[in-house]
Amino acid sequence: MLIRLLHKSLPVFALAILCGVANIADGHEYVKRLRNPATVKGFIGGESHNSYVIKVRKGQTLTVQISWKHEHDKELGDNHAEFFVSDLPDFGEDAVKFGKEAHNGTRLSGKVPKTGNYYIYVMGHPTAYYTLRVTIK
Repeated sequence: MLIRLLHKSLPVFALAILCGVANIADGHEYVKRLRNPATVKGFIGGESHNSYVIKVRKGQTLTVQISWKHEHDKELGDNHAEFFVSDLPDFGEDAVKFGKEAHNGTRLSGKVPKTGNYYIYVMGHPTAYYTLRVTIK
């Protein structure tokens, strides 16, 4: 009897697992947690972005810096990488309002106004091998 019940329930469990995996894939992107100090090397391009998160306490200075391997494409021109920092977990163009940008937007440094998670979103065009450095002091 138990084996028959398990056999009949297996398709229901399989469907539930598949639906759960699909929802996770659709609704949430992968965000890599960083520790202080952090240096991350990655590749990005096209319509995508890479996401990182780091916890910072109020009054600490958060510094984020990006560099990339410069390449030239005849049709698309020079490549570049860029980032922005947000206190929101969903990718959007809502950058934080603290800190000062330097070096043509490749560096941001400033005192954090409130304790919490800060998300760093990296984009590249058309593609870029980048190095992201994050420090908290």
